[in-house]
Amino acid sequence: MSKQGGCEDCPDDEGVPESILRQLVQSLSVVEDPRLARGKRHPLVNVLTIAVLGCMCNCDDAEALEDWGQKEADWLADFLEMPHGVPSQDVYLRVLAAIEPASFRTAFHVWISEVFAMLGISNQLAVDGQTHRRSGNKRGGKKPVHMVHALVCETGLVMGQTATEEKSNEITAIPALLEVLDLRGALVSIDAMGTQVKIARQIVKASGDYLLALKGNQSSLCTQVEQAVAEAFDDRHRTVDEVPPPRVKSETHVDAGHGRIETRTAHVVTGFEPWVPAAKRWNNLRCLVAITATREDQSTGQTSEETRHYISSRIMTPAEANERVRAHWLVENRLHWCLDMTFGQDACRIRTGYATENFAVVRHFAFNLIRNYRADRFSVPRRRRLCDYNRNYRERVLQAASAT
Repeated sequence: MSKQGGCEDCPDDEGVPESILRQLVQSLSVVEDPRLARGKRHPLVNVLTIAVLGCMCNCDDAEALEDWGQKEADWLADFLEMPHGVPSQDVYLRVLAAIEPASFRTAFHVWISEVFAMLGISNQLAVDGQTHRRSGNKRGGKKPVHMVHALVCETGLVMGQTATEEKSNEITAIPALLEVLDLRGALVSIDAMGTQVKIARQIVKASGDYLLALKGNQSSLCTQVEQAVAEAFDDRHRTVDEVPPPRVKSETHVDAGHGRIETRTAHVVTGFEPWVPAAKRWNNLRCLVAITATREDQSTGQTSEETRHYISSRIMTPAEANERVRAHWLVENRLHWCLDMTFGQDACRIRTGYATENFAVVRHFAFNLIRNYRADRFSVPRRRRLCDYNRNYRERVLQAASAT
């Protein structure tokens, strides 16, 4: 193949990276084809493979996938048999609407475990939900699809996903998602919606640890934790027969940027058991965490302060607790914002059948391929554009996934 485009960082032509594409095709081959054999012109694996690669190359809808497939037909023919050419946009829409989402998600899990070899997670796994705002249809009575994602905080890669029609159903969706992941050695962080006794028990049973946020949905526990933290700082004189106060360690970290100064003080509390009777219900609960964040607007001088509380089965230093709590919210800008703004998810109006859920999985395939590339510091949008018009850059991105 001839070198295309004008990227100085692109290597000389090395040909299509067969290993990663072979792994991708093999993983997508496990997806069950819901179509009738009669009149079927395009193999399901072709449709899904081109959809993933096209999404990696800046295609955010079925029409763009058709145009990209026609442009790259000769490149695709190097590793796909296409006796009837590339699929049309109608084929993508029909296929994505008809595929059983569980089957497609299984293919994703197979691929991520084989290619990235990361189901044995040893760092933090953030679990959080995101609503596809335009996937609903009020006139038709269809509610927007709400996806629950698992993101590896260190690498920014999606490890899995599941869907529900309402945010409140995260309580049932999260256990289903955790069930397919190997949590050994992982610290699983979840916001208050997922702070459930059964979820904590499931994580510990899978040899992982939890870091769970507290709010009103666990009112008794939240109140007792707040009181225990306050008691840890009570330095009044105590008699010998009084219950000793909880032990606390603290550390403060200051960040400045975007016109504001943020001071975050982390308190890690142990020895809290006599003060938190509700802790007995939580499997292996070992420490309480309180994060007090003070923000000062440098232009107006206004300040705000907020304290959030967490429970964890892993004893952490205050510095680690501060880092882990902040890392959880990376899921908002490293995944949710990127999917909405860079991959056009928030504007996507594909609603028929299972198309919303399945196109979300297509994006996750493409997102991981793009995010995993470490050879440059380009933005995700720029990488997608380069993958589109520069085949050598595209192959370099694919080769990086193959070498992971």
